[in-house]
Amino acid sequence: MGLILISVISYILGSIPFSYLIAKAYGKNLYQIGSGNIGTANVWRATGKIEAMLMALIGDLGKGIFSVFLAQRFFPGQILPQTLAAFFAVLGHNWPIFLKFKGGRGLATSAGILLYLNWKSLFLIVLTIGFFIFLVEILMKRRLKLEGNFRQKIKGLFTIFISQVLGRVIGILVATVLLFFLYPSTFKIIFPAAILAGIKHIKRTKTFLEGKVV
Repeated sequence: MGLILISVISYILGSIPFSYLIAKAYGKNLYQIGSGNIGTANVWRATGKIEAMLMALIGDLGKGIFSVFLAQRFFPGQILPQTLAAFFAVLGHNWPIFLKFKGGRGLATSAGILLYLNWKSLFLIVLTIGFFIFLVEILMKRRLKLEGNFRQKIKGLFTIFISQVLGRVIGILVATVLLFFLYPSTFKIIFPAAILAGIKHIKRTKTFLEGKVV
């Protein structure tokens, strides 16, 4: 009964659409803008506001953090409750009951889970994904738009980071292998949730390769 309860609570927490609500507060409908995704990156595209993106990011990170925290609090020392909490938090983010099951891709919520469980593993994953994003960007000989002042350059770097889908997917795959060998206990908890994030990236990767990605 306890495992069912933590799964339901985690799913409901994951279903809270922070990105959608924050964009809505700025008068934007994420379904109609950019990639149409209900996630942190699309909040950036929709509003162009760093503060809006950060609020969305904190909300999505928090869903993952709080879900696993509750699992640890009520089932100390047990891996299965944490794994279920992580899985259902990402499931809720990707297929939220409050938005007719049309949600995001689960990266920020997964990052929150990793941040809580083992911040070193998250640091490793971010570095790995970042490396492959810029490597693929260079290999594809796409123009890096880094002109202008410091703020504009940062905006250009972030735009590359959120739009280079192929590099992101390759980075996630490599990072998953590294996580398996370097942080096996963390891997056991996050892997089922990571599968959900991977499923959500299939269509996005296909459209990117077809040259249709925003």
